[in-house]
Amino acid sequence: MVVEEDTMKVIIFDVKGKVAHFRRPDTTSTQLTYPFITPTAVKGLVGAILGIEDFITNDKIGIQVLNPVRAVAQQMSMLGKDSGSTFNRPTTIELLVNPAYRIYYMGEEYGEQLASFLQKQHAVYPTYLGSAYALTKPILYDIRENVRNIGNINQPIQTKTVIPTRIIRSLQFQQDRQYSRAGGFLRFYKGDRTFEQSIDFIYEQEGKSISFILDTEALSSDIQLIDVGGEAVCLF
Repeated sequence: MVVEEDTMKVIIFDVKGKVAHFRRPDTTSTQLTYPFITPTAVKGLVGAILGIEDFITNDKIGIQVLNPVRAVAQQMSMLGKDSGSTFNRPTTIELLVNPAYRIYYMGEEYGEQLASFLQKQHAVYPTYLGSAYALTKPILYDIRENVRNIGNINQPIQTKTVIPTRIIRSLQFQQDRQYSRAGGFLRFYKGDRTFEQSIDFIYEQEGKSISFILDTEALSSDIQLIDVGGEAVCLF
């Protein structure tokens, strides 16, 4: 693995909980969840830590699944509104069980501020995993200086982070891996509850590493591969 000379800083923190729900916007009566935390949910969580309500940033993030992806369907009685009067509305919701993620955050806009807040274990607003009933507390894992881009790649890359499908030329399959594809993640939050573009990922159900051949022609400035302590991390 060859790394380029430009150096950066990456903030690494963990979030976990008993349950999580990252609702797919294309589901109605039965509210299905994405299989892991979404890019927009990560940035919303960072905004809650920093106290920024409409958090918009070009900083990049990476996502590592720490616990096996497990989901259950649960019928819940949701409080709704009808012409000003409240009522209980039975709703079937898909929940992730014992979710845990390692988040990699890199960028000049809010990186330093986020590191300071995490070091102090401080958050302005409550932080949660997709829904208000799924509270979580971000825990700083590490701050890595002198992180470098991976370049001149002519061999398989191994990573534990989720991988955007567009940069994969081919997967190097292993027998003890459970590969999955998850699509339709909203990518860029533009403010005022509007989003732009979508992104698809390949991930391993148990959180194990994935080996792949990079499509160097698909790699661009909005997706980076960095070396963090000898491990490849995908940022987007």
